Amino acid sequence: PTRPRHPDDATMATTYTNHAGCPDSLAWMLVKKQNCFQQKRNGNTKRSGSIVLSAEPGNLKNMNSYKFSGLCNSKAVKMTVDEETTDDKTKVTISMGLKIKKNCSTKPSKSWSTIPLNKDFRRTAKCVVSQTEAQAYRTDLKDAALARWAALHRFAKVKKGLAKPAVVKKGRGGKDE
Repeated sequence: PTRPRHPDDATMATTYTNHAGCPDSLAWMLVKKQNCFQQKRNGNTKRSGSIVLSAEPGNLKNMNSYKFSGLCNSKAVKMTVDEETTDDKTKVTISMGLKIKKNCSTKPSKSWSTIPLNKDFRRTAKCVVSQTEAQAYRTDLKDAALARWAALHRFAKVKKGLAKPAVVKKGRGGKDE
């Protein structure tokens, strides 16, 4: 009884399940209303336009939606930035992570494969497209991943001192002093 009856039974036991051990849609139904990554902004009523943001790893747009959720989707893309300051120089490294198909229910931190994005802008953009769209991993996240990469690339250039920070537009009635 310890050996599988059929050769496919052994491979079926090692197939990927998400961290909760349930389908992605059910996991989303459980965490969409409240989880530790949610941040509610702009008031509490419909009239004031309340918005719910999410700071979970793997959420490219920081929106609380099933499409961008890094917790509930078995396939997700994340971008991370690491800063190291030595003397006068700041070293900024950007990497892209993809969820891998491995049963990591006890160690969720090991469920991501990391790809360093340290080439020039066009080659890195090509890498992001090839990992998301060309391999049919998550084609719907290609634009969001490229937008996040462009913003992080700009941030890295500003930190290194190669570019000026973006100009912040002031709202109506703001006086320049």
